[in-house]
This record gives sequence, structure tokens and C-alpha cells, in this order.
Amino acid sequence: MNAFDYIRPQSLEEAGRYLTSHAHVKLLGGGNTLLLNIKKGLEAPEIVLDVKHLPGLSDVRYHHNQGLKLGAAVKLQHLAAGLEIRRHYPLLHQTAQKLASPQVRNRATIGGTLAWASSVSELAAPMLCYDAVCYVWSPRGKRTIPLSEFYVGDGRTALARDEIITHVHLPAFPTRTYGVYQRQTVRHDGRRMIAAVAVLAIRKQQALTHWRIAVLGVDDRPKRIPEAEELLQGAPSFEEVEQALALVQERIHPQDVEYARADYRRVVLQSLLRHGIMEVIQHLQGSRS
Repeated sequence: MNAFDYIRPQSLEEAGRYLTSHAHVKLLGGGNTLLLNIKKGLEAPEIVLDVKHLPGLSDVRYHHNQGLKLGAAVKLQHLAAGLEIRRHYPLLHQTAQKLASPQVRNRATIGGTLAWASSVSELAAPMLCYDAVCYVWSPRGKRTIPLSEFYVGDGRTALARDEIITHVHLPAFPTRTYGVYQRQTVRHDGRRMIAAVAVLAIRKQQALTHWRIAVLGVDDRPKRIPEAEELLQGAPSFEEVEQALALVQERIHPQDVEYARADYRRVVLQSLLRHGIMEVIQHLQGSRS
């Protein structure tokens, strides 16, 4: 393992100075993946910046009109146990309970998990369905990046080298929102993902709107399929569900891996997605007016 300087900046400005003045700098949140990769020799930073203690990055705030603000240093365990998450963002709560182990969730941070940009990042699936937006800071200023535009490839994001995620915002959702997360992995190992999907919709009177479909393991990034979502608006018929399923198949590009062929991953996703869509329809149409 190569030696590196461990630095704990006291402000975003201090962290920004290191990011702009040194080429080989890595940000440390929970460190689960980064430290393992350094140990394996896959990463060789000169400086590791521990940013999880920066002011404001551990804040959690919910407002019934403004939605949810999650600081980038908030632990994944909060998503699995936080009362405001369970009440107002149940799809996020449901998914978080399946993320890794409690030991990992108690170290891993939201910002670090999103920024690592794995193509099988399970956190990304509900975040995409809830229209999450990343707020980022750099010495050049602030900007927002919708999570739907955040991932640009496996391990690659829209973040510039000197940018730091400060928090993630999820808009408020009505009570008649329902979502489901489905996955198939090898021996419950999330790193060996065959396919996964999150589906969400909102009931407005007799119509089902705001459909969201987020897929994992079948492309080089977590992604939504907006064209398929449009086909489900209203009261989707069996034919429209089948059309949406077929369109999703056109928009994905699974790859062969040692534990699952691409064609098998397609079949698995098709089954998971059909089940997820039907569960959302049955739940929302069966709920009282």
C-alpha cells in the first residue's frame, strides 16, 4: 500500500485549496471502498481529505412543503432507521434496509456512495425515483446536478475534479405515493448484481402519474427510462405495460459478466420490472379515494 497524507480540513474552502493545488487527491467519507482500493493498490492518492466532519454535511432536515435535505456525510444507516425517511420516503427506506450490512451502513455516507458511481449502486435507484438533486460546491461556486444527469458511466459522474457534494435534496411527495424495489443478486451479494429495478408512481384521483422506473445492473450506470414512464401515465392497460417493458429492453445494454450472461440479465430485469409495475398499480388502484 502506498503512503498518503491524511488531512482533515476544517472548511470547504480549505478542502478546495487542496483539490485545486494537488492532482492526486481523494475525498474520504465512510471510506469503505476507497480504503479497500488503496490497500489493493487500485488507488494511489497522495492526499486523502476527510470531509465528513465539515460543518453542515451531517444535517438532515425535512419540511412537508420543501422536502428532504440530506447532508453528504449522513450515514446510510439513517436512511434505514430515520423516522422521516420511513414516513415520507418509504421506497428509500425499503431499499436502504437492503444495502450492505449494518456495519457498512454505519460508516458509508450518502455523498460518498453516490460519488463512487457504481453501475450497481442500489442507493441510486430510489434516489432517481424521488427526483433527487445533488448540490455541489467548488472554489468556483455552487451548482446543482439532478441525479438523472449525475451519472455519465461506470465509475464516472458529472462532478468536476474540484467539486464536493454538500447535500442531496428530495422534493416533497404526496401520501398517495407508492414504490417498490426489486433485485436479484448472487447469494445476496449486492456487488454481484444480476439486475435490479425501482418503480414508483403517484395516485391523483383515478389516474396514476409521476411514474418512475430506475434500473441497475443492465447498463454502464444507474438510469431512468423516461420513455417507458410516459407509456404508463394514467391508468395503464395490460398492453401499455407490455409496451413499456419492451421499450425498457430497447434502452438497456447489459454486459456478460462471470456470474451472469447479458441475455439472462435481460430476462431477470423483465421479470422484476413486470412484478414491480403490477404491484404499484394494484396498491394504488386498490387504495381508498
